[in-house]
Amino acid sequence: MHTTASDGTLTPTEVIELAVAEGVQVIGIADHDTVGGVAEALAAGARLGVEVVPAVELSIQNRIEKDFVELHLLGYGIDYTNPDFVAVLDRVVQARIEQKIAQIKVLQRDGIDVPVEEVFALARGVPGRPHIAQVVLARNPGRFPNKAALFREYLAEGGKAYVPRRFSLRLAEAVDLVVQAGGVPVLAHPGAYPGVSDPAAMVRRARDEAGIRGLEVAYPYDKNRPHYGASPQQVAALISQFADLADSLGLLKTGGSDFHGAGKNIALGEQGLTLEEFACFKSQWPNPKPQSGSVF
Repeated sequence: MHTTASDGTLTPTEVIELAVAEGVQVIGIADHDTVGGVAEALAAGARLGVEVVPAVELSIQNRIEKDFVELHLLGYGIDYTNPDFVAVLDRVVQARIEQKIAQIKVLQRDGIDVPVEEVFALARGVPGRPHIAQVVLARNPGRFPNKAALFREYLAEGGKAYVPRRFSLRLAEAVDLVVQAGGVPVLAHPGAYPGVSDPAAMVRRARDEAGIRGLEVAYPYDKNRPHYGASPQQVAALISQFADLADSLGLLKTGGSDFHGAGKNIALGEQGLTLEEFACFKSQWPNPKPQSGSVF
């Protein structure tokens, strides 16, 4: 789940309240490159009877030669107060902010009305490309037919406004960071990376070379690129394919809805794990251990 700490539209408390209304008993708060919403969510969960899993979704440095393109790594069950972990996230967030400012400047150079201060006011937390897109589409009606077109032309890998980050984590570094914080490193939505040429081979490489321990299997692929509009049968086939792959590689299986609130047409709990599946996953978590000395 994503909150206003990154690119979600609901506060952590509002997410927990919605979970109660929808009958969802366990949720993971996994904002992009930040744990800024975890403490509030934990407090709300304790008050309202929802188990909240401290988590994060880390953006990964592109390594084209390895087919690691725009990957995300989930860290579940982390010690979100671990000082070394938080220090690295602070560096990632600062680089993310600098990147977004640079992307906005490219858009402005091309005559597109997108004030930096409006994007950052909209973000409230860590700024992301969806915040830029929302402002661009609102202020430049008719310039782009939809958000997907804006991403293709400017914001996606290879677009006119694609700018590498000054600091970013390689996949193996992100895995180590999660493990050091006592968490379980899980590769997110393996079928949702348009730039990856062979998802199955990429997952194997991520296990063998970077040490991922799990794979996000259940996911609403019909609501995300490159499978927008996929039929229920096609989504079920993708989930089955990645479940089989996880089993063959000895990876833990997870699932999630990638809920963002109004930012995406995805219902909270649309995909995920049963309570039994979650209990099995949780039983494999390591106990968080204090760490000292950063390797980044």
